[in-house]
Amino acid sequence: MNVSKRTLAIAGSGLSAIFTALTIKSQLDTNIVIFDKARGLGGRLATRRAENGKFDHGAQYFDISTLLDVPEIQILLDEKIISSNNNSDKFFSPGGMTNIAKFLLKGFDVKKEHKLLSISEIGGEYSLNFENAQSIICDDIILSCPMPQTIEILRNSKIEYDDSEMDSLTKLEYDPCIVIMVKSKNKISEYNKELGNMFTDQDISWVGDNTLKKVSVEENFYTVQCSPEFSFKHFDLEYDKTNDLLEKELTSIFGKGYEILSNHKWRYSIPKNYYSNSESLVIKNNNFIGLCGDIFTNGKFDGAVRSGISIADKYIKNEF
Repeated sequence: MNVSKRTLAIAGSGLSAIFTALTIKSQLDTNIVIFDKARGLGGRLATRRAENGKFDHGAQYFDISTLLDVPEIQILLDEKIISSNNNSDKFFSPGGMTNIAKFLLKGFDVKKEHKLLSISEIGGEYSLNFENAQSIICDDIILSCPMPQTIEILRNSKIEYDDSEMDSLTKLEYDPCIVIMVKSKNKISEYNKELGNMFTDQDISWVGDNTLKKVSVEENFYTVQCSPEFSFKHFDLEYDKTNDLLEKELTSIFGKGYEILSNHKWRYSIPKNYYSNSESLVIKNNNFIGLCGDIFTNGKFDGAVRSGISIADKYIKNEF
């Protein structure tokens, strides 16, 4: 079958998925369909509105020094989709991190609120079975989900694939992160170091200033990230209970004049360990099934981009 006639489905719309799609589109005429279980795009490139302000409640900033050879990174710079303050190496997206995903995925067929449950192989094609009872037929699929979700999908699926790496993949783990979005009456300038402040040996590990990042026009909108230890211990608690547990630390940072506007939980926030054999993995060549994500590299922005490009290159070079 001519690869230009194939339909490729990509699970997820985070950085790895985005650069998978961009790389393949630049070289093949393959029909690409991207789907994501969330209501928005970008995975941890996540921005949320609250009252008159906005919060980046996922990734806070990133380093592009190893990505200057990637054309899309230069485009993001030229179009001012990403920038830094005072020539810093900490880059962000003014208006919110999700703008990166929205900009780069323009023109792609993206289906939101599509949570993939399983894959069935029917007559040389795949049927992707979603929680919303819809299905997508495709020739090939690339999964960029967090690894526990990818493994669950594969185990629920009626397909044949090379499972020789499953043992090593099941050992890959992530730290969770509980996020609190705070509106403060007081500016915490004594804490701010550039885009925010890291804390060690506390339940709160990061406080980011969304005004310094040009995310929020409304001032004093802060993103609070809890430590991996606190997040793991209290992940299943209701938000009001975790907020109560953090009241003393929040008060020490913001004073008494703060208001919690929203919360979020990332079950799979930062990889604790990594797949070391390759930047991506092919588990079936025809019909193609590939895996990618930052857990194949270094858990960071640049690693996610490299993993997406890696699996795209393998798809482009695959002999169907």
